[in-house]
Amino acid sequence: MSDYQEKDGDVSLFVNDKEGNENRPDLTGYAWIDGEKKRVSLWEKNSGKLRYSGRVEEPYNGGGRNASNGVSQEIPPF
Repeated sequence: MSDYQEKDGDVSLFVNDKEGNENRPDLTGYAWIDGEKKRVSLWEKNSGKLRYSGRVEEPYNGGGRNASNGVSQEIPPF
């Protein structure tokens, strides 16, 4: 196993299987920003010089909660 330690500024991207949903990002992965792991999503664009656009978000944990602090991000129904 490698002794490599991830550090701020590192980015890892992977080709995303869209499974028939063209709204899903073309590439997904993560980046280390200020010592925290963030989720990265990129969509391929073909408009002039712009090739990709995307966003950086808190990691997805599948439960509607912020993975870094366990606080629910859901809006109460009242």
